[in-house]
Amino acid sequence: MESTHRSAPDQSKERAVRPAADRVFPGAGEMARRCRAFDWAATPLGPVEAWPQSLRTAAALVLGSAFPSILTWGPERVQLYNDAYVPLIGRKHPAALGAPTHECWPEIRHVQEPIFERVFRGESVHLADAPYRLDRAGDGALEEAFFTASFVPVPLEGGGVGGSLSTLVETTAQVRARSHEADRARLAERLRAVYDGTYEYIGLLAPDGTVLDCNRASLEFVGNTRESVVGQPFWETPWFRYTPGAAELLRRSVARAAAGEFVRYEATLHRPTGDPITFDFSLHPIRDARGDVVFIVPEGRDVTERVRAEAALRASEARYRVLFESLDEGFCVIELLFDAEGRAVDYRFVEANPAFVEQTGLVGAVGHTARELVPGLEEHWFERYGEVARTGRAIRFESGSDVMHRWFDVYAFRVGPAEERKVALLFKDVSAAKAAERERDRLVHALEVERARLAYVFRQAPTFLAVLRGPDHVFELVNDAYHQLVGYRDLVGRPVRDALPEVRGQGFEALLDGVLEDGAPFVGREVSVRLARMPGAPPEERFVDFVYLPLVEADGTRSGVIAHGTDVTEQVLVRREVERLLGESERARAEAEAARAEAEAANRAKSDFLAVMSHELRTPLNAIGGYAELMEMGIRGPVSPQQRDDLRRIQTSQRHLLGLINEVLNYAKLETGTVQYDLADLRVHESLVAAEALVAPQARAKGLALRQRPCDPELVVRADPEKLRQVLVNLLSNAVKFTDAGGMIEVSCGVENARALVRVRDTGIGIPPDKLEAIFDPFVQVRADLTRSQEGTGLGLAISRDLARGMGGDLTVESTIGEGSTFTLALLRA
Repeated sequence: MESTHRSAPDQSKERAVRPAADRVFPGAGEMARRCRAFDWAATPLGPVEAWPQSLRTAAALVLGSAFPSILTWGPERVQLYNDAYVPLIGRKHPAALGAPTHECWPEIRHVQEPIFERVFRGESVHLADAPYRLDRAGDGALEEAFFTASFVPVPLEGGGVGGSLSTLVETTAQVRARSHEADRARLAERLRAVYDGTYEYIGLLAPDGTVLDCNRASLEFVGNTRESVVGQPFWETPWFRYTPGAAELLRRSVARAAAGEFVRYEATLHRPTGDPITFDFSLHPIRDARGDVVFIVPEGRDVTERVRAEAALRASEARYRVLFESLDEGFCVIELLFDAEGRAVDYRFVEANPAFVEQTGLVGAVGHTARELVPGLEEHWFERYGEVARTGRAIRFESGSDVMHRWFDVYAFRVGPAEERKVALLFKDVSAAKAAERERDRLVHALEVERARLAYVFRQAPTFLAVLRGPDHVFELVNDAYHQLVGYRDLVGRPVRDALPEVRGQGFEALLDGVLEDGAPFVGREVSVRLARMPGAPPEERFVDFVYLPLVEADGTRSGVIAHGTDVTEQVLVRREVERLLGESERARAEAEAARAEAEAANRAKSDFLAVMSHELRTPLNAIGGYAELMEMGIRGPVSPQQRDDLRRIQTSQRHLLGLINEVLNYAKLETGTVQYDLADLRVHESLVAAEALVAPQARAKGLALRQRPCDPELVVRADPEKLRQVLVNLLSNAVKFTDAGGMIEVSCGVENARALVRVRDTGIGIPPDKLEAIFDPFVQVRADLTRSQEGTGLGLAISRDLARGMGGDLTVESTIGEGSTFTLALLRA
């Protein structure tokens, strides 16, 4: 299902673009048809008729290529690919056509984007067996795949690169095959050890009977070497030379096995000394995937003692009974029951030894039939035992019964005359062994999974890792971080001295020799090494933390060295630069400390001076105000109207000067840190009403509209009541002071995150952008030309911000020249 931005064009639009599309996308393939029908105008590439010639040519090359190819065009990396590319992307087709590559392949964007950046700079990029983790099924599950690919820049007519033309071949199967090759070699070696270590006689034959191999036990039987028997017909080898008639019997048996039949029988052979020996002999046909027999495995087991025991058993009932009762394996004699057509349909238990119950779980079996004891017993048991009863040929096999939930190793042979149809069964419950075999297979599979996981971790480890084998220290495994450290050179299979010639004489080969010789690990910290970071580049100094560890095999021998470490060049260079800078800055820091101490002393002296002077000035000012009030009240005698006006002017000037001195004193307290805060839960609405009442007369006298927008009466903040009122009055007074008659002052409140916000907006003169922060500095007026007309110390806003921050809040401003200012008081919510 294609994405919405690639909907099929309507008929009129299709007629308009069809001629250009036919020329750019010729051919009868699926992708040619899709490209002709695609609405390219809806993509960043635009309509086909507007494409540059380079894009048209590249598109035709991609669609005409027999190899999986994709064109990625423009800064948006829009995709166009051919039929051979479709199987590589799975369910992402056809939605990938015309889509940006980072939308189609988000899981490998971090890998692809650096490649495209190089290609769009004009560089061709070639990758061999590059690993990718892809979501080709579209279900979010990533699979590991490997590709050999080339990315070639497509030049534009006017210069520069328009896109990347890529050809890819998936090499996942080849990479995995190489990965398993070493495991298979080690497995073959172990199998050979088991093969030669068994006491049974085992070999390998071609279908025509030619001996291809044989194990040590079979060679020791005749005292020959492997070379003397390999290549001979099996029946002409020394194993059968001393037994009359054995060669012809064996020739017929090999022919049966070559036809696909499993052949098994007992035979008596003679050693070169003439001594007879009885063999349980079998020929196992081995088939290929098509079902053809490609090998025959002969297996012989010396059963001479068992045959002798059986003879002795038959010879003496008493001895038979002792042996019968003492066998650990289950033993029973059964009587086969046949239908009218001669087909074995059931069997009755005639005898059973004590171990029978333990091996089968069947109690009281004698006298009962198998179908009575085990309803639903599989047919193959009756068929095999019926064949033994009819032919007299003993068989040995392993088989399981789903009904009994057991597996058995069974040896069946006929006893008594043929007409009695009796068969003896010597068997053992091998269910535990089968379960162990299944568990072994499960563990082997788990081991394979873990090995793959470890291989992935090895490759992706952020620290560099390498495995070096033998006295020449040949690279066997190298991860990506190691490749990056040495400039992505070809290392695997090469000795250190050849792969990294520039490290000769730097002591690393001697360290590797030492670790391999004595087995003691070597740990290096910030070791200097000169390496070429790019092919052909001159060596540069790097610093590495690394460990050389001996690689110890199961037998205790040391076969190689594991190199593990981290490139710490940047840390070392940064530390050295920091040490240099610290050394240089020590003197500057001491000078700065002295300057800071001097500045703090000067600041304290200033604050002390302001505090003392403010106290000294308030006393006479209070006296002036008091005597003026007494005179106005007539205490000193009658006061004329002119004198009363003079007294009011004196009182006004006294209150103004006292207010200035109080501001200075308050700021001095703030600077010296002596202000105490008595925090309580306050309703914002009530605080605003109280502050507005104090400023309303000033606003009315100046002809200003003072308006309060609705404020949530339940909004509560954590603040000092007096300090909050002082800040609000300061803000409102400033608004009145700097707003011309006929203007407006608006007060509002709100909530933002965990803070309550109170905003005071005016339509006054505004504040220049370069003064927005300076107005909160002490003794600063917005404009020098207003200093006289707008009286004040310039401390009101500085004090207000310090008080707001002292209560855990802040005070900020936004302003536009000629339009007004908005002061925002932020307070902590209760």
